[in-house]
Amino acid sequence: MGLDRREVSRWEAAKYKLFSSDAEDLQKAFEKNGIAFLPAAGTQGAGVRWLRPGQKDRFRGAQFRAARAMANQSMRDLQEISGVNRNFVTRLETGQIGGLNLETLKKLEQAFARLNIELTVESESWGAGVRWTVPDPFSQPAASEPQ
Repeated sequence: MGLDRREVSRWEAAKYKLFSSDAEDLQKAFEKNGIAFLPAAGTQGAGVRWLRPGQKDRFRGAQFRAARAMANQSMRDLQEISGVNRNFVTRLETGQIGGLNLETLKKLEQAFARLNIELTVESESWGAGVRWTVPDPFSQPAASEPQ
């Protein structure tokens, strides 16, 4: 896409706003690489997923990375809310893990659920993804925050 890596990092960290044309180019680049953007619909918020099923993500590391990015959580933040060691999360997200305990994955899933994020399952028609469980996550407190 021709974007500077530092520039993308600054957008991700909300250091400055993305121009509309850059946002469109970025979305097209993701779509070209097999990512579908999901609009908010009914009681569910926006999200992303693989366009096709069968992506190689044995332990769902890419899906957990997408959820963490969506929630704007650091490794340290995720460790605090899930009780899962951040070194494990790093290995999971980078595919450097040989096996894992299902209870550990459950802790991560529950942490994201408290942040109003759902890890969607793969179907016969599309791949796994992540989406908000509320239509507008920025106007409501996360499930773990007092109302």
